Parts: sequence; C-alpha cells; structure tokens
Amino acid sequence: MNARTILYVLTLIATLGQSSVTPALAIYSHSMGANYATVGGIISVYAAAQLVTQVPVGRLSDRIGRKKLIVSALTGSTLLALMYNFAHNPGHLFILQALGGLTIGCLWPPMMAQLADLTPLNQRGKIMGTFNTLFFVGIGTGPIIGGYVSSVYGFASVFNVWAVVAGTGALVGLLAFKELKKPAVSAAGPDHGVRKDKVQLLRPGYWKTFIAACVVRARGGLCQSFNNSMLPLYALALFQATQRQIGGLMSIHAIMLALFNMPGGLLSDRWGRKTLVIAGSLVATTGVIWYSFPQGYWTLFVAVGLAGAGAAFSTPSLAALTGDVCNPQRRGEAYGFFLTSFQLGIITGALVYGFLADLVGLKTSVMVWGISSFTLSMFGFLLKETLSRQTQTA
Repeated sequence: MNARTILYVLTLIATLGQSSVTPALAIYSHSMGANYATVGGIISVYAAAQLVTQVPVGRLSDRIGRKKLIVSALTGSTLLALMYNFAHNPGHLFILQALGGLTIGCLWPPMMAQLADLTPLNQRGKIMGTFNTLFFVGIGTGPIIGGYVSSVYGFASVFNVWAVVAGTGALVGLLAFKELKKPAVSAAGPDHGVRKDKVQLLRPGYWKTFIAACVVRARGGLCQSFNNSMLPLYALALFQATQRQIGGLMSIHAIMLALFNMPGGLLSDRWGRKTLVIAGSLVATTGVIWYSFPQGYWTLFVAVGLAGAGAAFSTPSLAALTGDVCNPQRRGEAYGFFLTSFQLGIITGALVYGFLADLVGLKTSVMVWGISSFTLSMFGFLLKETLSRQTQTA
C-alpha cells in the first residue's frame, strides 16, 4: 500500500474505535448519577485534553517525524479503552476521558500534516475530502456498532470493542507506516532554506484568513459537542428514543459528512475554498435550527443529516486552506492550531449547552446552538483565497 492509503486505513481504524463508545457514554454517565452539566463535562474534558496537546504535538512532529507520535497515540488509546472496564462513577469517566484526549491528541496533527506533505496544492481539497470521508465513515459506523453492542452486551462492552480496534491500528502503524523523510512536494518559496525556528507559521497576508478558518472550524466542534452530549438525552426526552434510534441519529450526521466530504473537496479545488465554506456552513446551520422544531423522530433524523451534509462541504475546504496558507516547514504546527479550534468548539459547546439544559431546559439549549452556528458561519466571509492556486505546488 502507498503512503496515503496507509494514512487512510489508520484514519478509518482510529475513528471507528473511538466513535463506537459515543452512543453509550452520555447515557452510561447519566446512569451513574451524572446530571446534564456533568455529562457535558465528561464529554468536553476529552476535547480539553486535546486542546493542550495538539499544537505542541504538531510542532514536535515537524521536528521528529510523524510515525512515533501516530503509533504512540493508537497504543495509548488501546490501553485506556481497557481501563474503562474499571470505571464505577462519573469521576472515573472524567479522568479516563482526560487521559484519552491527551493520547488521541498525538494522532491527528501528524496525520493531516503528512497528507498535506504528500499532496500538491491544487489537489489538496480532494485529498482532504477523501481523508474526511473515511474519518466520518468511521464516525458514522462506530455508533451503529456501539449501539448494537451496548444494547445486547451492556455499556461496558463497547470499551473492549474500542480496545481491539485501536490495538489493530497501532499494529498497522508500526508495521506498515513509512516515515516521509522529505516532503514529496517542493517547499520552495521565500522561506526555503531558512531554519524551521525562523520560518513564519503562515505565508504573508493570511493571518486573517487562518483565524477565520479556525473560527468556522470551531462551529463544527460546537455541533459535534451537542450531538455527543445533548442529542442522545434530547431524543430520549422528546421521543423516548431507544439506544438503536440514538445510534441512528448520531450515525446519520457522520454518514452525511462521509458522503459529501469528497465532493466538497473536489469542488473546492475547482471553485475555491471560500464559496464552499460559506455555503456549507449555512446549510449546516439550517439543519441545526431545524433541531428545535422536530415533529417526530424522523424529522429530527433529517435535520441532523442536513447539518452533517452542510458541514461536509465546508470541512475539506477549511482543511485544505490551512495547508495552503501555512509554510510547509511548520505544517504540523498549523494543523495543531486548526484542530485545536475544533476542540475549543467541543469544550465550549458541551459545557455551555449542558449548563443551559440544566438551567432553562433542553429546548432552549438547542435554540441557542442554532444562533451560535449562524454567527460563527459568518466568519467565512473573511476568508481570502491563495494566489495562483491552480498553479502552485507547495
């Protein structure tokens, strides 16, 4: 298998294992006595741990290479998944989630940087779309497996499934992943030949674009945090949804992300990043606002799917744009910041929406999420395309 294929396989494995616990975790925490705010804290601490990990790890991967960090992350996930079997109260889950976030934070910056290293600029949307497609295939398939396993064998059993899948990924990474010694793409430019610690993070004139891209990416984190922490409880309160129905709700969001990421990436290479970011974010916001007006399970199902489809068109464009505007020598670090913005969204969403649900009810919490999604989507208008995008190669 070539280098990109190995990265794709590891992406699918990592997300499949991680997402298999998603349907069970919020309700499992609630069954241990956690209130809505505590459930939000358990979900958000996973992202909070990644928040403090990903920028240093991205910088480290620029210096020591990608492989060590990727294999270490998957090995650590395997061990931590097994430790969930010994959790007996919400405090244990909180600690394990924090450790799990630190571990998985070592995975995504080197993975995305390696993909960008291997890919010329005018194909980067397509490659990031493929990466995101496999990412969300794993995210979408995992809850179906997890929902079935937890309903038949109990909540704790899904953590053992996670351990097996993550362990497989660690083995594949150790045996098959080949370190890229030098980027396959030319790094020529104004900073070529300059020491890495002297190179600017971004190409001149793109700070506003980079910050706006991170803000819009944080919108996706808010959506993910609501779906992970509040959506299962929202569906339970509205429709007395079963575990399998909850798994279906969470899966349709990821499945729609998987279906439309690759088309979104391809279109961003042709039409530009900005158009896809704005259009996708507004479609996603339409779906989110629809969360507040469900007429039954299936209307909520469609609303969640629409939110996923819209996000799919913006996500690869944002990821590709990050690779476009940063200097190749600091690409891991740039993706660390990009991923950190997503985690900030997850942390903020899980805590704020959990607090609001306890204070004024789940319905109001959903409405606030719709307003937040629209506001953050507007930052897409601040994006600026890279110059001569179709002819550059770095």
